[in-house]
Amino acid sequence: MNTTTAPQIAGNREESTSSKALWPSVRHVAASLFQTYPRLPVLVVLFSGIALAASLIMDLSLSYKVLAAALMASSSFVWGFWARASHIRRFPPLSHLHRRQYAATWDSLAGAREEAYSAAAGHYKDEDKLRRSAAETVRNLTDLAPVRAVDDVLEVGCGVGRIGRELAQTCATWTGSDISANMLSIAASRLEGLSNVRLVQLHAVSLSEFENNSFDVVYFTNMLYHLDEMDRWQYVQEAFRVLRPDGRIFMDNIDMESQAGWDMFARDAIRYKDLERPPYTPRYSNAAEFAVYFQRAGFAGIQAHHRSPLVIVTGVKPSAE
Repeated sequence: MNTTTAPQIAGNREESTSSKALWPSVRHVAASLFQTYPRLPVLVVLFSGIALAASLIMDLSLSYKVLAAALMASSSFVWGFWARASHIRRFPPLSHLHRRQYAATWDSLAGAREEAYSAAAGHYKDEDKLRRSAAETVRNLTDLAPVRAVDDVLEVGCGVGRIGRELAQTCATWTGSDISANMLSIAASRLEGLSNVRLVQLHAVSLSEFENNSFDVVYFTNMLYHLDEMDRWQYVQEAFRVLRPDGRIFMDNIDMESQAGWDMFARDAIRYKDLERPPYTPRYSNAAEFAVYFQRAGFAGIQAHHRSPLVIVTGVKPSAE
């Protein structure tokens, strides 16, 4: 099994991390302000344009003209930032839900197709971009699980079928499971016409809908950071049960031991410092956490793969004695 070394702790790490995370926090506040007062950037640009025109018409001194031009340029930048920010989806806080109300949370975030695409894959609003976004994960699965043409494959937390739509072409059968009925409804429309796929709704943190020894590969991608740690452990045990002997498990999450993963964690720490954290706030991980789950569940051949910002851990269910 690959081992991971704990990062060195430098004396100025906290200071450098705070400075790196400060700019994203400022952008987040600015974007929120523009969402609340959407006409503010337009008014600032209009005012600066009038000021620049007046300085030229009245033939004011060079310093006034330079100041007016600088104001015009900076306000135009602000307007451009606002235009970009206005296209970024703001997820509802869902403060009335607690973290383990997974079905209610993801049904709320997937009320319509565009909302579901955004919740499942960032800000991809169209089908072509959504499909292209799956390429890296499909490569990871085929390389590391690995997924083979004869395999029966189960995805836990399939969402809109972003990965399954592409992976189904490389295996015998693909089963997508999710706790959100809304996500599965959209997945069904995306996967229509594929003969080797099926969708199953989960009704608890388990895989009780499936028989023992049913699959050759079980994988979890882009979903574990939404789960409580004890629920991650529950799913690992269930994956061991439903896998056939020599079956493989694949799990990924944002790696806190990578610089990119730590930066993401630090930004969230600043963003939610004084706020109630939404139930979908990411919880990052590391290789050691997953390796412990795998070992305790009975998996062998445990390996950690670092593909920043992800850590991917794979394992094999031993052959029957």
